[in-house]
Order: sequence, then C-alpha cells, then structure tokens
Amino acid sequence: MGPPRSQGDLPMSQPRPPAPLPGDLPEPVRILLTELRGLKEESGLDLRALERKTHASRSSWGRWLSGETWIPSDAVTSLADLCGADARRLAVLWEVADESRRSTAPAERTPATTADRAEPGGDPADRPPTPRTRRRGRFLLLGAVVGCTLVAGTAGVALGAALQTPPVSEGATGDPSGAARAPVKLISRHDVIARTRSWHPHGPKRVPYDQTAGYQGYRTDGSGYASMALGLPKPGPNSALLEASYCRRAPMASLRPGDLVIKASGGAGVREVLIFERWTNAGRTAYWAYQQRRGYGTDHLVRTDGLASGSDHHGCHPYNLQDDAVG
Repeated sequence: MGPPRSQGDLPMSQPRPPAPLPGDLPEPVRILLTELRGLKEESGLDLRALERKTHASRSSWGRWLSGETWIPSDAVTSLADLCGADARRLAVLWEVADESRRSTAPAERTPATTADRAEPGGDPADRPPTPRTRRRGRFLLLGAVVGCTLVAGTAGVALGAALQTPPVSEGATGDPSGAARAPVKLISRHDVIARTRSWHPHGPKRVPYDQTAGYQGYRTDGSGYASMALGLPKPGPNSALLEASYCRRAPMASLRPGDLVIKASGGAGVREVLIFERWTNAGRTAYWAYQQRRGYGTDHLVRTDGLASGSDHHGCHPYNLQDDAVG
C-alpha cells in the first residue's frame, strides 16, 4: 500500500448539471435566469463559493437560480461584479423580468416570490414569509473577486449572451443554451421600411396607439410596431428588452433605413421606439422616422431626438437587420 493521500489529492466531485427551469416562467424571467446560470457555470463558482463571497446562503442562491423564488436586484449586481459581466445590461434585463413577473404572477405566489432577501447568519427559508414591504438586504462582496468571463458564442453560453450575437435564422437549430426561443430570421432594410408602411402611417387607416391592444399579433405601441417591422417574436419585446437583447447601440450619425432610435429609460409613459428612415439633410441635423405615437397612432414625422449630447435616446442596430442586396 502506498502512503495515504492528503485531502488535497482527493478527486473533486463532478458538478451536477443544473435542473431545467420551470416551464411556466415568463420569457423575460427565463432569459435573465438563463444568463445568470450561464455566468455561474462559466465562472466555475458553485453555490458554496457564492455563499462565501456574498452574505447570501447557498440555499438562497439555489432557489434564485432555479426560478423557485425571485432573485433580488442586488444579488444580480453581486454576480455581475464577481464575474466581470455587463452589470448595466443585467440590470435592464432584471427590470424587464421583474415587471413581467409582477404582471403575470398569481396573487397567492406573491409572498414566495418577493420575500427571499438573505441576511448574514440566516436562511430566509427558515423564517415565515414577511410582508411585501420588507427590508432590503445589501449584498457585500467578500474576499478576492473571481476572474471569470462569459464568452458569447461558445457551447453552454446563456440565452442572454446568445441574444447579443446575430439571431439565428428560421430553420436553424436552437440556441446553444438549449433554452426555448422563437427564431428570428434576417430581414433587409428595404423590407423593414415596407413593413412599417403596412400600418398606414400618417393616414386615415393608421393603427391607433394602445399599449394593451394588438394588431396582426403585435402590441400597438412603439416597441410592438418596431418588433412587427423587424419580424421579432409576437407580441414584441418592450423597449428595454428590445435595446438590451435584440440590438446593439450605434452612433446616431451611422443610422440607416431600418435602424432604431430607442429611449428605454423612465416609466412606460415616456419610453419610446422610433424606426429610422432617412436624414432630412446632408448635415444630419434631423431625420425622418416612423413611430407609433401616443395619442395618435402610426406616424411618419421628422425628429431630432438623440442628436444632442446627453440625450436619453440612443441609436440601435438590430442584430437581424441586413443590408439590401446590390444589383
């Protein structure tokens, strides 16, 4: 017999694959959790490591990442900091997912999905549900930050990261994470503009603006209109999710037909999405755009939003938009 092995020589147990997410999760929640689970897997962090590096217990992390209870925003920030991920993008995805779950969750599930704030020395599962107006715990990072990066396009990458790359065309196999997502096919700039005109902008047959109504399967608000023009999944992602997952920011001066101008910040009454058509002059001081305008409906108008320094409007290039064929 050889000498006894030290504890450092013992083989490491193989990590168990994560359990599938519940099938009844709203799609924005599924997108967020799939990305967070991908971050965790890519980093090599297990639940014990997360417990050591934050003030949340491993059982809390387990419930959050499995979709059993809702993950607090500060936990998302902690994981982003640990892994060097894009904290701003994850914050947008969290806001969209939180809004979605609040609008769809049955009332009886409210305590289970809102009371899971962890504190040092205790596990929320061991305490009875607290009222909705509970104290928010602040997550603190402990020890060294793990150097980890989520690399888009590799096997096992999270759904959210996959959405940062050009979307798959119809007929392709699913995204690398294996999570269900409606395929998005490529579309030309010419076809986007043609589709915008199908809602009869600035005419008597224009589609009335309504955040709760639908037309041709799409919401009749700004983001729904843009989603229809680009052929995105029905009824269309809202403005925040549209900016975070279906397009990338672009300088305003680079915009071409079919690109978007998005204001995703603020409340539902001020967010908006414009479909860029063309510049009004060589100096690019204003542009023609299509918009589903509040109080009016489908419109074709001149705008200057996004051109001034510090504007909340940003140019965006949709991932599935391609240049028109030449010839």
